[in-house]
Amino acid sequence: MTTEKNSKRVPWVLALGMFVIGTTSLSILGLGPALTRDLAVSPANAGWLVTAFAATFALSAPLAQFTLGRRFAPRALILTGAGVLVLSLIWSALATSFDALLVARIASAFGGALIAPTSAALAISFVPDDRRGAVLAVVFSGFTLATVGGVPLAAWLTLLLGWRGAIAGIGVAALLFLAVAAMYLPRDGVKEGASGRQRSEFVGIVGPAILLFGTLGMLSTQFVVYALMGELLGQQFRVSDAGLPIAILLFGILGVAGNAAAGTLSGRVEAGRLVWASFAGLALLLVLMTLDLGPYLGGITLAGCAFMGTLFATPQQNRLVTLVPTEHHGLALALNSSASYLGIALGSGAASALVTGFGIWILPVAALGLLTMTAMANIAFIAINK
Repeated sequence: MTTEKNSKRVPWVLALGMFVIGTTSLSILGLGPALTRDLAVSPANAGWLVTAFAATFALSAPLAQFTLGRRFAPRALILTGAGVLVLSLIWSALATSFDALLVARIASAFGGALIAPTSAALAISFVPDDRRGAVLAVVFSGFTLATVGGVPLAAWLTLLLGWRGAIAGIGVAALLFLAVAAMYLPRDGVKEGASGRQRSEFVGIVGPAILLFGTLGMLSTQFVVYALMGELLGQQFRVSDAGLPIAILLFGILGVAGNAAAGTLSGRVEAGRLVWASFAGLALLLVLMTLDLGPYLGGITLAGCAFMGTLFATPQQNRLVTLVPTEHHGLALALNSSASYLGIALGSGAASALVTGFGIWILPVAALGLLTMTAMANIAFIAINK
């Protein structure tokens, strides 16, 4: 049986896992120059390391939940995923060719795909409905912290130990997560009980599908801007090279603050209202970004986008799990993770294509267009959900 004390620790343990997954997926961006020199590959080819991870995660997360989630307890899936992650990171650190590293990245993504949605479903299984948002915010704070602390730490370790040493450092963090998870994760499965509201078959299928499209749209919107953040700050707002790290740090801090605000407000403000607040705030900031703001206001405005973007994630997931029975929470959250990674890939790809064709100024305009489509999908969800 899981004691009340241990159940309170579980979300924080799972947040550590999300930190490792986030650092594993994103740190490759900071390792790039050292890695490409050592393995004698072009930066363009190195980009496949990011694409392979995102694509594998997006495909594996729902597939693993559909095939394995029904047969194995959450603890078994998370520990297996952590083990795969540890071994794949060791493999990555020892890789002597680009192809070997690419295969290791695919294995890392599969390990992360076992952990992330299972973690979210397990964490909310211990709390009443009105506490789901707060618990989801705790779990996914690990991923947000990875962008603020994990990725810069990996870049710093690369300077000290080389890219292999940096990956090995992430492997040590993964091993720590495996050990802590083995100690504190419950041996019993997700509790039975509350399920989604009774709905017509049409709403039961279409409602979650629209929400997943909303996640895809929101992440695409954000990464049209985030993918070329350095260029946007430098070219559009004239942030100096010395000021760039400060602007990016502020971006990360406000991203963490947005996640914390979502967790704090989720028990007090209806999830749909938080989603609309994130839409409205992000739209206002994107409109401001089309203006000549200068370095200070430009940096603050872009950082504000991080706050509004992370404010969206927790209530959106909370709305999603209320639509499906408890036994399908893992699959629903896996599909949401897939939509997130697909949105990241689409938004990043669109950013590169748009800048090549039009220039850096087009990014906030394109993001506004995507955000409008996402808001229209949200209106459709409200209409069918009445």
